[in-house]
Amino acid sequence: MLNTPKHGPRLIAALAATMLLAACSNRAKNRDTAAGQVDTAAMRTGATTPAAGPGVHVTGTDGKSVTRAMRYELTPQNFSTFLAAADSLVAIQARDPATRRYLTQPAIDSGTLRTDAGLKYLEANDAVSRAIVGAGMSVKDYFVASIAIAAAERFIADPKSAPPTPSLTKNAEFLRAHKLDLDRLRAEREGNPVITSTPATDTASKRQP
Repeated sequence: MLNTPKHGPRLIAALAATMLLAACSNRAKNRDTAAGQVDTAAMRTGATTPAAGPGVHVTGTDGKSVTRAMRYELTPQNFSTFLAAADSLVAIQARDPATRRYLTQPAIDSGTLRTDAGLKYLEANDAVSRAIVGAGMSVKDYFVASIAIAAAERFIADPKSAPPTPSLTKNAEFLRAHKLDLDRLRAEREGNPVITSTPATDTASKRQP
């Protein structure tokens, strides 16, 4: 964490510019995701800010969550809980068509003055909220962590190239050891079969939620 508040606006601007660039870059073809590109699911939902978690749609009114994501530091505990929450959402989508339809539609903020539209979109659905909270994470933290993970993922190949926010470089370094988990999240967001690897056999198997 930086010690002087004067850095705050600069850090917010740096992160916003970085994440906007990430979203725009998803329009290009043949990008290497492992080298730091975020998934294309965020673009398909119409979001301008990438997100890693299934069901997360970041709107132009979610500036508070983007600012929190700038300071959100990933740890083994909160990352594991985030993955559990993501798995819970995927599972409920698989067995509940209504929830699946709800989560595949983007949050709407166009033409309104409503703040935190993307976050409130998740909080407004009881089934979705229960799935996240039941995994041990608040909906707000799930939403923020999803933004933080997507932002840091762009820099896992070179964490030192990340903008100087309080946690972005640390998060990128953390994610370097979790590439399989990132692949899993990407598959969950895109609705693809999840590929898991077992160290004992070094083979991959498909897991349906």
